[in-house]
Amino acid sequence: MNIPRKEPLMNRTLRNSSASRWLTVFLAAALASAAALSLGAQQQAPLPEGYIRPAPVTATGQAPNMKGEQLSPARTFKVTFGPGDELLSGLTEFAAKNHIAAARITGLGGFSTATLGWGDPPKGAFKKIAIDQKCELVSLIGNISLRDGKPYVHTHAVVSLPDGSTKGGHLIDAHVSPIAEIFIVEAESGPPPAPPAK
Repeated sequence: MNIPRKEPLMNRTLRNSSASRWLTVFLAAALASAAALSLGAQQQAPLPEGYIRPAPVTATGQAPNMKGEQLSPARTFKVTFGPGDELLSGLTEFAAKNHIAAARITGLGGFSTATLGWGDPPKGAFKKIAIDQKCELVSLIGNISLRDGKPYVHTHAVVSLPDGSTKGGHLIDAHVSPIAEIFIVEAESGPPPAPPAK
């Protein structure tokens, strides 16, 4: 019969003492590191005029008019456009055919021409921003809602020009070149449209 041998007390004490020293060294180093980081954050170099350091948002109660409601996505679509397609009319037609009452839109691609708008509320209109050259659609974001029972597509776009500069605004119209890929995530479906009156 094999009986396990007990480790001599001296060896156990030395081993525990060694582990204790390592733990003490580790904790001391961690505390010193945290203190150095805290001190470094307080002693950062001053910023040039017009610059700020972002801080965590901790304030509450600053948006008293905010309202939210949970929306459960019903369907997700990938809509691909080809050369010459007009994006907004195509999205509007797609929303009508698929009975989309509320959705969010994102996308990217390219345009041969586009018209963007800068909203001017006092004039009740958009200042026209014409894009008369090939450009990349680097960001498209928007939504679909119902107006008078029909789909309304509201999108904003940022396009990149050959020199790398960008222009952005409310998308008024755009012709695709060579392709545009749009994702539509539905929040709710509308009822199928009534048949046309005879």
